Amino acid sequence: MSDDLDELNGLLYYGLEPQRQRHHEAMIAALQCVAPASLTFSRWTRLVTWRYSTDPLSAAGSLAEYGGRFNIGRDVDKTMRAPWPSLYLGENFETAYREKFQLDRGDRIDGLSPEELALHPGNSFTAVCLDGQLERVFDVDQHGAFEGLCAVLRKMKLPAKARQLQKRLGLSSRTVFMVYTVGRLRSEALLKNWRTMPVQFGLPSLSQILASLILDAGFEAIRYPSTKGNGSCLAVFPHKLSSSQTYIAVSDDPPAGLRHARLDMESADDLCGWEMLRPNQRPRNGG
Repeated sequence: MSDDLDELNGLLYYGLEPQRQRHHEAMIAALQCVAPASLTFSRWTRLVTWRYSTDPLSAAGSLAEYGGRFNIGRDVDKTMRAPWPSLYLGENFETAYREKFQLDRGDRIDGLSPEELALHPGNSFTAVCLDGQLERVFDVDQHGAFEGLCAVLRKMKLPAKARQLQKRLGLSSRTVFMVYTVGRLRSEALLKNWRTMPVQFGLPSLSQILASLILDAGFEAIRYPSTKGNGSCLAVFPHKLSSSQTYIAVSDDPPAGLRHARLDMESADDLCGWEMLRPNQRPRNGG
């Protein structure tokens, strides 16, 4: 059964890769038809582990292990795509806290409410307030954001061998499926347990595959609703900043020793964290 599951999930990724390649230009064109959102924000929050508090704008941590919801880390070993970094921000402290420590809405720590979490962190960390402006944001909740992409996805078919393995394993169509609808694509991109594929099978999750397409379509960031808190989140791709107007900066006076107080096109390469990758994973031209 374990071998069959490995083969099935391999088929759902590698078996579909020829179709993804065949329709790649059409998928990118569909995403490029989505008008990029411009976002100016003030005092959004990023939580940084204490030992890295002099580098709050570095995306290096996102390249460790399996990466994040919308970026691939160095330990996803069966991907067709090289790892890339993402800087994750929360709209407010509670959202950033819950995302970092993976606490569901309403969860309490030792009886403390979300408002009291700041007084009981459990681990040493720094909460950094950030201001910024992004020019090319893909907003998951923008009307029509996935319509064109789903029209292309409907041209792709599940490999016949996958159906055979599905029957042999006794899996339902709810478990083995193709994503064709906007609702299904959005829900899969925002799954709470998106880590199943990278952790169990070494393969990228659907949200990571989607993010790779959004990257190729020329967006600088993805805005999406938190699956843990009540606010929004941003996944910013520092190696894809494309406008001199785009920046993210520390809101308050920085402490001594802060390496970069501002992420922009000039500082982006220093903040991508390419040093976290093995030499054969690093981009040849800085991303």
